[in-house]
Amino acid sequence: MSKKTQLSEQDVTELLDLWSFPNAPTFEPTNRGTSNTTYFVNGQAGNFILKLYGDSTSTEQIQYEHSLLAYLQQVNLSFAVPAPVAAKSGESLVHVSKNHTLLRVALLPLISGQIADRQNCYHARAAGRTLGELHSTLAGFDPEGQLAQLPAWGDLCRIHPLVPDPLELPKLLVLPLEQQGRLIKTLTEVLEAMPKLYQTLPVQTIHADYLSFNILLEENQVVGVLDFEFATRDLRLVDYICGLDDYSMFPWRQNPRWEFLEAFNAGYAEHILLTYQEVEAMITAWCLQRVSSIIYMGRVVA
Repeated sequence: MSKKTQLSEQDVTELLDLWSFPNAPTFEPTNRGTSNTTYFVNGQAGNFILKLYGDSTSTEQIQYEHSLLAYLQQVNLSFAVPAPVAAKSGESLVHVSKNHTLLRVALLPLISGQIADRQNCYHARAAGRTLGELHSTLAGFDPEGQLAQLPAWGDLCRIHPLVPDPLELPKLLVLPLEQQGRLIKTLTEVLEAMPKLYQTLPVQTIHADYLSFNILLEENQVVGVLDFEFATRDLRLVDYICGLDDYSMFPWRQNPRWEFLEAFNAGYAEHILLTYQEVEAMITAWCLQRVSSIIYMGRVVA
């Protein structure tokens, strides 16, 4: 895991001077996140987040994220996205040396709203509706997939640098033999299904982290979608499964909450109808989402 950057008040003041503020803004640490360092910034021009990227994210991926957010800012969305504010230099990502360390810094608008409530069925429908709108718009960004930096979730051999062979994962997790066998069976089935899924299902730019804590609402309406750090070109169904699972399986249980599943799906269908092939592949895609998350979480805590 990358370490968070420690800065003095003078350091932060000097960083904020890279942007054009009418008067000196105030700031305070957000105390959020594990790899990025962030500050709340309050100025006459509004409220912002000053973000210092940790070393777990490549500069190329940050630039990809900023390009995507700039694209989304130009279209007529019903919700806001944290598109970076250009610095005095005209750049959205600023490189600056502090304390013998090269920092990558961005200033993002602070979007007001409440984090989505996974216990609220109206929020589930609103989240589905927003994802449908987002997918409709993202289909026009990088349609040939020439800009994406991160591997697709289905590329299980590239998700974690220490797990080039996903079938070795059960041993690395030191699971009991019975659980190892079940996980190996699931991994094998997913690996065998991947080529067909990526050949037959819609592939486009996706959010790739569409969970309730990245969705802001007011009065049961989504007002903002956050955290596009993991955006890439992948199966559209991966985003759908991620959001659906977040609402219908909370709290973790054996059987889904059908009313939440129906609400999320009804909201999504206001913009996009899943294809017949996507519906057929739902269980396989759900298994893909689970096993890829297991592999990736190892990357996060490594």
